[in-house]
Formats: sequence, C-alpha cells, structure tokens
Amino acid sequence: MCTTARSYKAAVIEYSPTGSVFSQTPAEVLGQNLNNYNQLIAEAASLGADIIVFPEYGLTTLTLSSLSRLAARPFLQQFPSINTSVSQLTCDGNKTVPDNEIVFTGLSCYARRNAIYVVANVGEIVVCLPGQNDTENGVCPEDGAFQYSSNVVFDRNGALIARYRKTHLFLEPLFQSPVITDLTVFPTDFGVNFGMMTCFDIMFYDPALVLYYQQGIKNFIFPTAWVDELPFLTAIQKQEAWARFLGATLLASNYHLPANGQIGSGIYDAAGAISYVSSPDSGTRMIVAQVGNNEDNPRREVCPNEILQNSTARWMEPHGMLYEDLTNYSNMELIAGVAQTAFLCHDDLCCQLNYSISCPANEICDQYRLFTYSGFRTLGGGVYTVFIQLCGVVACTDQNVQSCAKPDVINLAQIDALDLSGNFSSARQVYPTSITKDLQLLPAGSLDLSIYGDGAIGLIASLPLSDALAIGLYGRAYSKDIDRK
Repeated sequence: MCTTARSYKAAVIEYSPTGSVFSQTPAEVLGQNLNNYNQLIAEAASLGADIIVFPEYGLTTLTLSSLSRLAARPFLQQFPSINTSVSQLTCDGNKTVPDNEIVFTGLSCYARRNAIYVVANVGEIVVCLPGQNDTENGVCPEDGAFQYSSNVVFDRNGALIARYRKTHLFLEPLFQSPVITDLTVFPTDFGVNFGMMTCFDIMFYDPALVLYYQQGIKNFIFPTAWVDELPFLTAIQKQEAWARFLGATLLASNYHLPANGQIGSGIYDAAGAISYVSSPDSGTRMIVAQVGNNEDNPRREVCPNEILQNSTARWMEPHGMLYEDLTNYSNMELIAGVAQTAFLCHDDLCCQLNYSISCPANEICDQYRLFTYSGFRTLGGGVYTVFIQLCGVVACTDQNVQSCAKPDVINLAQIDALDLSGNFSSARQVYPTSITKDLQLLPAGSLDLSIYGDGAIGLIASLPLSDALAIGLYGRAYSKDIDRK
C-alpha cells in the first residue's frame, strides 16, 4: 500500500568528532563518537525530528583516511543483511558486543529507543578470500577484504534498512568503490523515498542524478567532509546550487574541521536554503527544519536563528580555504556607472552579462570581473578529469586574477542589476552558485534562475546586491568526463 507523502521534520548534524586513531583503540574512538551520536539522536527526537543525518567520517575522524588499508582495518565495521536489527537484550547491555559490530549495535539501539530514522557514515569491511570472485563485490583483494565508505540507515524500529557505498572516492586509498554503483533508495513511513550519495559524489552524474532522472527521486541524504573552495565551490554554495537547480530536497551533514576548510551544513529545497550553518566557530551544531513537498513549497526566508550572522572569525584562522586557479579563464573588468553589457567567450562557451554597478562618490571600491571557462579540470589528486563550463562574476581587489575572491576584498561596489547567461552545452546541468564576502548565502529570492527556449540559461538579480563575493552559473557536461573511479 502506498503512503502519501507529508511534510516531515529533518535534523542534520554538523559534527566535530573526538578521539585519535593514532593513540586510541578503535573501541575508544568509535565509542566516544557513538555516545555523542546517542545524545544528539535523543535531542533530535525530543524536537520531533523524523530523521537525523550524520557526516562522513563522523565516527572515526577524518584522519582514518591517512592510514593504510591494513592499519585502518581495526576501525572498520561489519554489518548484517538488510532488515536486521539488534535484540532488546543487547540494547539493554546484557550481551557483549564485538568491536567490529559496535556501530551497528549502537545505532540500531539508538534509533529504536528514540523512534527516529538514523543515517550515519562509517568504514565498512567485508571479509573475503583473496582472488575469489564475489557476486556482489567483484574479485577479492589480495589483503582479504573489501573496504567501503558506507552510509547505513536504520528505521524507527532499529532495523538496518539501507546501505550505500561511496562511488567517487577522494584521496581515500583505504577504501574501494563498488564494482557496480549503488543506486540506493529507502522508503519512510512519512511517504518520502530518499536517495543517497556521499561527499564527492555530488560532482558527478551517478548515483544521485541517475536516481533523480530515471527513478524520479527528489529527496537526498548527503553525508560529507567537504573542503571549501572559492569562488564557486564552498560547501553551502554547492549544496544550495544542487538543490535549487534540480528542485530537490537535500539533507547535507558536513564534518566540522575549520582549519581544514570543512564547514557548512544545511537543509535545502527548490527555493534554496531552508536552514543552514556555516561558521568556523560553530562547533558541533544541530540544524532542524520542517520540510514540505518539493512541488508546492513556497519561497521563504532562511531561518535566522540557525545562521551565525555576526561571527568575526569567518575570514580568520582557523578557517582554511582552497582557491580555484582562475588564470586559465577568460576574464574582463566590469565598469561601474551606467548600465553595461559584457560579452565574453572561452572556447565554445559564450557568456553575456547585462549589469549595473555603483560605487559611492569619493570612494574607491573593489572591482568585479566577469570570468568564462569551458574545458577540463582535474580533481581528486588527478584521479578524475571533469568537464566544466562557467560564467561567473567575482569580486577582486585589482586586475590581477590572483586577487579575486580573497579575504582582503572589503569595500565592495553594489550590484544594482545583473542578468548573467550563457550558451551552455547542457542546460539541464547548470547550477546557480553564489556566496557573500562573509561566506554566507545570499538572501533567499536574491537570484532567479531562468531557462530560455534556445537552451540558454540565465541568472537574474531580483534586488540590489551589496555584499556578493561571487555569483556564477556552474555547468557540468557529465558525458565528457574522464572518470577513472
């Protein structure tokens, strides 16, 4: 029998893990973080949340990825078959739990105790015989185990109902990708079917867009340990852009390690951010929001109590940051004053910008530049070569592109009008991205996305923008990728 979808309450955790894989035992590291998860799950349930999502590497710490396969193995967990749950006797603490099953046991018990769906990421191990062919996993590695970065899902009764193994690994030699991409979908008792992906997967067509276009899935779970990159790929930029363009709901839970550039979590739908947090001084943070049906959810203001508007630490250490190399992009300076039209091409992509920029009299404002790019970009330490197309407006302190989207961009001119468009090769895959000089999202309703009859796509400012650091249309021609997963 079908269940009619209703609005539901979601909780995502921006989590700062504890413990050290170098000086503590697996039981100690996993146990500390499981205890923290237990408290957060109970809190989310007390607030009426139907589902809670934790980040990538939240149970082991990110340093697990620096270990060799064999050194990491004691921290990896075994999971039973789908629809298995822990006995109440075990939850009551009356049975000894093996170290490689403590995550399954803990999360199963916490989900049952609090009657809430729980999604967590953890290293998974499947023991096998070296060289033997396994129907599900392929040929067993010589070291005798398949090792995956896996998202596991427990229902309100504590049953393990789904598992997703990460497809696109990012500098994670301890793990392997599944031979066949996991197209994991799990149902809920509130009538929503969720798809899953993990971190770097969001840059690719599979698995999420396969689920979206071929199975009609519009709600997605996204554990991540994303590293911010300016000017177009900070965590919250990518999360909001992906949800907005697709008209999808995204529950994004990020690892919190500002020194490494890892901040930014939120709950998003077709109108943008419902609620999010992105601040180096937030620490572990729970974001809870009511989520409605995608098709009829009205545009709304972002929940203000979830955003740290007044943080003064945002541009200071410990917030690390990556910067995209813009030197290979075509670029031109934008002129303040009367309304202007700029036209700029790079290879087969041409971008047009109708704009008006103003700077107060007797003041010197930082300039804006238009950037255009169409071509390949290497990611993940050279493992992936992807094809991108970009039309973007970025604030710079001078004509040197190395000065663009940097912390010393302070005295911004006001963008009074902006209409940015480009002849992208795939209008279905162009994501509207923006960020302010304080590394926050622009207010809801600031930019409208339009797809024109000739296949072109445009981004139009619906109100003056006084603090935009970068605004762009980030296109992905997935079919041109050179993917060596």
